[in-house]
Amino acid sequence: MNRLFIFLTLLGLALFSNTRTVDANSYNQSSHAELAEMGRFIHEQMETYVNENHIPNAVMAIVTANGETFMKGYGKSSLHNGEPTDPEKHLFRTGSVSKIFAWTAVMQLYEKGLVDLDADINTYLDVDFNHRILYKGDEAPITLRHLLNHTAGFEDVLQNLFSFSPQPALREQLLDIVPARIFPPGEVMAYSNWGTSLTGYIVECVTGLSFEDYVEQYIFEPLGMSSSSFRQPLPEDLKKNFVTAYRWVDGRFMEGHFEHMAAPAGGISTTARDMVLFLHAHLNGGENEHGRFMDASTLQIMHTNSFSYHPLTAGMAHGFLEWNKNGQHIIWHGGSSTVFDSGFYLLPESGLGLFFAYSGGSYTGHARIMNKFMDTFFPQKVVHEKDYEPLLVKETEQLEGFYQQSRMMRTSYDKMLNLVMGSLQLRATSENIIEFSLYDEDYIFEQVVPGVFRRVSEKSSYPFGPLDYLVVGKAPNGRPMLIVDGPMTFIKTRWYETPTFAALIFVPSLFLAFTVLLFLIIRLVVKKVRRSVPAFSSETVIINRVMGFHAAAFLLSLILFMASAEPHPVHQLPQSFFEPNPMFDLFIRLGLWIAGILSVALLVMMIWRARRAGFRPLPSFIVQGLYTLWAVALLWLLQFYNLVGF
Repeated sequence: MNRLFIFLTLLGLALFSNTRTVDANSYNQSSHAELAEMGRFIHEQMETYVNENHIPNAVMAIVTANGETFMKGYGKSSLHNGEPTDPEKHLFRTGSVSKIFAWTAVMQLYEKGLVDLDADINTYLDVDFNHRILYKGDEAPITLRHLLNHTAGFEDVLQNLFSFSPQPALREQLLDIVPARIFPPGEVMAYSNWGTSLTGYIVECVTGLSFEDYVEQYIFEPLGMSSSSFRQPLPEDLKKNFVTAYRWVDGRFMEGHFEHMAAPAGGISTTARDMVLFLHAHLNGGENEHGRFMDASTLQIMHTNSFSYHPLTAGMAHGFLEWNKNGQHIIWHGGSSTVFDSGFYLLPESGLGLFFAYSGGSYTGHARIMNKFMDTFFPQKVVHEKDYEPLLVKETEQLEGFYQQSRMMRTSYDKMLNLVMGSLQLRATSENIIEFSLYDEDYIFEQVVPGVFRRVSEKSSYPFGPLDYLVVGKAPNGRPMLIVDGPMTFIKTRWYETPTFAALIFVPSLFLAFTVLLFLIIRLVVKKVRRSVPAFSSETVIINRVMGFHAAAFLLSLILFMASAEPHPVHQLPQSFFEPNPMFDLFIRLGLWIAGILSVALLVMMIWRARRAGFRPLPSFIVQGLYTLWAVALLWLLQFYNLVGF
């Protein structure tokens, strides 16, 4: 390729259109000048992101199939010693980018004939994890392929996801909490940390090695990744080069803790240099200058699609997420702890790999930079939407309603978080236009083919892809399902699963509990002072006392919950999430249980009062009846969201 022609082309585009278009096929023989141009662009974007968002430390790297590399570090590895962040030396936590290594281990075992991707996973396990069934239908087995593409059907698990102290062995972690299967295997993508951890345990069962030992021997060592580790805490020789995580809080940097996570799902600590070695091997048929970790034919399988709903929305490769952007097929994975974020991107056809890591930022940061990179160097290609068939045709008015992401909780007391985590309220503003807000951004879509919508709002910060298209499908329960990029969908809920319905029960219950408790306290004080107040009937007195105990138990539980839910300023989740306090949780649950039992008691007593004394006196009967009605409704709400159970 003529270098002068490339230079003039890039210069002209920069001057006249600010778009640096390049030939995608050229990167298999990419020049140093081309790589430098891309590196400078990403460096500029990273500098802007770091400065505007008070990022304490960060790294970026870009590598080509022939091993040409561009790397940069930003900020200080530690504010204590002031050492500049070095992409070759300093280790970052990368969260779910760890999952790529779990999937790599499985594909290595597949290559050796030790596992079958389509066999029942219980073939390889020493414990049956396949027993909890909630959905109606055949108890179909889960396979490794289902785990690879997040279609095993598990509910989400938040308990023990992060901790500030070392976690038990992988087997013990898995046995501690076994999620229910809420979807038939192979039908719904629902991102699962637990499923990835289970995959890592299958590696342990098949090989007889711990997951950490296996990755070190069969991935890190062959590829020369000497500064990477899944061990938690880190070995001493690596700990000294681990960056200190910070977050900008109230005008200053506050230091974070080392977060322990299940190793296969999020346990790796690594450098940009090591990730460049891994990226290069993926671009170079399974090997880099140090050695080989996989045959090219197996690697090709790993890079190809294993599950998708529709050609216009990105699906899953074998462990990698797919991202269709401007006519380019990207396989990638993002990762986050509560204070670190990272992005791992491969453009196999163009021979490019990119890596980002930083602390104190947002999980959308690297996705925004990647979107700008693609728009600059790979301009938009025309997509002919009319060439694609719809999955399910619905009038836009029929789509209106509240949607929860398929990555949801069903049997744990975290179920109430479904109301706020990844949920959206869809509105149809015209015959062909739908709107909703998701992850603090407003989206507008126009229907281009029945059941197929194209985004017309200007930008997207969706963390799992460009979200250029939305396709209407049908969930296993028959409800409408919004299919978008990434390992999750959004399923329309029933009327009683919406935040509005929950608020209609919770808010009046809170008001009534506070009012009743305040009234009874005032009445008690007045009685002590005046020693004479209007007398109530014995039935009324008894029910008032039960109402008082109910209100006190409910409000006390709520106060304790709010005290435990105070977010950590750096890690932005409640302290109890990282260091659970069983005694504190016990008191919260005990208070809710008492309130639940007293709700039933109130209902029985109101029926008893009506039979014994009728509705007289009417004012007190109305007040007590109204309180009882909402107390019973509150009991149903608490039971529905697994906060109490019978």
